[in-house]
Amino acid sequence: MVAVCRSLGIPARYVSGYFYAANEPDLASHAWADVCLDVAERRWVSIDITHSCQIDQRHVRLAMGTDYDACPPIKGVRQGGGEESMTVRITIEPV
Repeated sequence: MVAVCRSLGIPARYVSGYFYAANEPDLASHAWADVCLDVAERRWVSIDITHSCQIDQRHVRLAMGTDYDACPPIKGVRQGGGEESMTVRITIEPV
């Protein structure tokens, strides 16, 4: 979506985050696109192609950038030896 918009001269950016679905209690990392509909007014719309909708309260934005490499959900640098493990737990609650 981002590439198609850009090829048509429409500003677009990649957004990474999470998507909550009540019927799927395990959160999954997810991505969608921000598309600029009016450059002069800086009016952007966020579109989730996977779920055929604009983003709503089910979407949690973590980062945005030019593409996946610019804003992956998890990124870091590790130095040294040894073993490691990672456990992640994400909870979404209304504010």
